[in-house]
Amino acid sequence: MILRKNISLNEGYLKKLEPLMEKHKGNLSAVIREVIDLAEAAFQDPDSVKKLISGLKKEQNLTSSTILWTLRNLSGRLPDNETINNIMGSDIFSLSDIEQRLNELGSEIYWNSSIKVSTDNNFQPTNAIFSITGKNHDINNFLASIISSYVAKKFNLGVSKNRSIEESFELHLVKGDPEWALRSVRENFGYLEDTLSELYRKSDFWNILISIYIKMNYEMTVIPAPFFEDILAGNTTHKITTVMERFCGRPIKEIPHEEFLKNLKLLYQTMGLFEDIDMTRDSLIIRHGLTDRTSIKKLSNMIVELLNLNGLTYNPTIGDNLIVLRQSPEMGKILMRMVEDIKTKEERDSNYHSDLLKMLEMLKNVPSNEDFLRSLSSKFGSKIIKNYEIEKKISIWNGNTFINYMDDMRSLLEQESRWSLISENVLSGKIMKCPMVKHDSKFDAVKCIFIKGLIEEWVSHAFGDQVEKVYKTPEPDASEKDFCDIYVALRS
Repeated sequence: MILRKNISLNEGYLKKLEPLMEKHKGNLSAVIREVIDLAEAAFQDPDSVKKLISGLKKEQNLTSSTILWTLRNLSGRLPDNETINNIMGSDIFSLSDIEQRLNELGSEIYWNSSIKVSTDNNFQPTNAIFSITGKNHDINNFLASIISSYVAKKFNLGVSKNRSIEESFELHLVKGDPEWALRSVRENFGYLEDTLSELYRKSDFWNILISIYIKMNYEMTVIPAPFFEDILAGNTTHKITTVMERFCGRPIKEIPHEEFLKNLKLLYQTMGLFEDIDMTRDSLIIRHGLTDRTSIKKLSNMIVELLNLNGLTYNPTIGDNLIVLRQSPEMGKILMRMVEDIKTKEERDSNYHSDLLKMLEMLKNVPSNEDFLRSLSSKFGSKIIKNYEIEKKISIWNGNTFINYMDDMRSLLEQESRWSLISENVLSGKIMKCPMVKHDSKFDAVKCIFIKGLIEEWVSHAFGDQVEKVYKTPEPDASEKDFCDIYVALRS
């Protein structure tokens, strides 16, 4: 039964009812019904209602302070589905319904926020902008996360960008693939989801690890167990790809180059393999923080190897504080691939000789670049000496084994040379003729750099940090003597 009565209200009472009138779109009957419900609750426990009203008159009451603290400390986490559904309710069919619903909830004293939406289509939007106005940034951010989570599932709207300006928050949304829409919400508002979940799951572990990082001033290196095992075993090809492949969720060869380079900086810098990396159009400049020359070279080789596996060819220049990697020309990439494809061969010298002649011929078409030549010859030289080690079962190098090796390499390099041990810690090499470099009084500087790079790689591989210095005579030219002297001094 509906009972109709006339009610007299002066301007003062009508003003007090304004928030409820807005909520019920001017329906005074709905307002009176809600007031009666509130009055019934007040009659049942008048003391609690008095305390509630008293508390709400203070902007920073216990409830508001607790909520604000919670929102501030949960930044980077998304509300769960139950929370979102409780806030939004079941009567949402359009974006304006979301605006109305959140404006009703946001009118409370300590929220004091308002929502406005603009869109191309209220019911089937392809783009939308939500403007959230409120004096508290954390509340604005939380409302944005509620909106973006809800519209991603209901309308397939993803976050294209967002920005916070003083007391307002602007949320830009566009329609897209459902998976992308949800991912965009996670990237913008749930970026700490996995981190905090794991932190709570293994709090003892992370408390200790974070404490160590703090005490070590973040001078730490974190590496995968298979990578560490390879290092302990002394293997030269380390499983450095593990982190990149698991982070990107696909084999390293399938990762787009731009994404790969971005993650190279993000992952390996965070892991502590190097301090920083600057990227330009055709080079990478790495600040490493290492002091041992052999370690710097190994780090450089690992990064070059990682780049190669992604299909990128770079040539390293090693310094005390920097590793500079420059992209190879197209012909250089072909040459690098040739070296990568070389396997251990039964007829060692003849096949390597053929490979060497082919490379030297192709180098005529490569722009003159000493860094590239040294990088290529180092790679080729490394392949040769490692295969020699396997064939001759060499585990430790000394002066005599290296002299035997250089004698065996005469036919490969077409040289007339003589290597000898002139003291306990000094090796001497005299190259009397090198037809590949100087023929008919014509000196080829490119081939000279390449051959010299081979020998330097062999010395470095055999003796590593034992090498104090390699002394060489100046490069020969057409008018000077036809031989080179090389002296290798070893630490005792």
